[in-house]
Amino acid sequence: MLVVTHDLDPTADYVLRELNQRQVPFWRMDLADFPQQAALTTTLTPGGQWLGTLAGPLRGLDLSDLRAVWWRKPTAFRWAATMGASEQRFATSQAKRSIIGVLGSLSRVLWVNRPERNADCTKPAQLTAAAEAGLAVPPTLITNDPQAVRPFAESCGGRIITKVLGGIIHTEDGKRGQLYTSRVQPEQWDDPRIALTAHLFQREISDKVFEVRVTCVAGELFAARIDASEGPGRLDWRTDSANLRYTEIELPLTLRAGILDMLYRLGLVYAAIDLIVDTAGTYWLIDVNAGGQWAFIDCTRTAITQALADLLEKAAVHD
Repeated sequence: MLVVTHDLDPTADYVLRELNQRQVPFWRMDLADFPQQAALTTTLTPGGQWLGTLAGPLRGLDLSDLRAVWWRKPTAFRWAATMGASEQRFATSQAKRSIIGVLGSLSRVLWVNRPERNADCTKPAQLTAAAEAGLAVPPTLITNDPQAVRPFAESCGGRIITKVLGGIIHTEDGKRGQLYTSRVQPEQWDDPRIALTAHLFQREISDKVFEVRVTCVAGELFAARIDASEGPGRLDWRTDSANLRYTEIELPLTLRAGILDMLYRLGLVYAAIDLIVDTAGTYWLIDVNAGGQWAFIDCTRTAITQALADLLEKAAVHD
């Protein structure tokens, strides 16, 4: 088994400790280890199989023995300081296509998840899949036209929010921050800066009762209700993590079926899904994170840990 993630990943550590207790062998590496601390050597057989090794200074694996890849949160390839910017761009392209290309070409390997599936799980793609699966999706506008926002906002009763289309981590002037969901005020609807790039706007679910984080592991769903205190956490619970209450809940059967249908369409074995529940009891699909965190929720942590360990152990041990 190969676990691809960075060195300081406490969420992955829960599963890896469980695998250690079960005496299931695995090798943990990061993309940043290649090529300075890890080496790939492989040849193609006439039958179309890649044979060889991916190895570090202390551990490694025979590609023919690989049965499972847990693609968690790897960091970028790291290059020698002597390489210029253009050399690094070329080397990154070569490394990415070799490592992911070779591993992705191996037969009888379980992926959680394939990197290309993670990359394809964009906001437009996940909202499309959710709607096709019959899930409730808030009215959504993606545009770089400032003139398009006001009519959309008015159709939503004047309550709209905006959120980033990609990751929320943002770095500016060497300082790292996070871009959370924010309410768009009427005086911002015609902001000419909207034309600088694409933006996502949605109708705000203003009658929110609570939110739900659903974690899916190969068809098993683990749901936790999230209650936030009055304040910024009511709009985006990630802004007030210290004052949240988590409670394990059961999901309606039709919602479970819709979630599984959506994930099948997205090709995801694992995902963390965010929903908002309003006063009418409607579950609104807000986000699908193909590499979402789960260990911060106490009430579902052990069950998810064991489900991931079960999945990886079954693939790695049983040929």
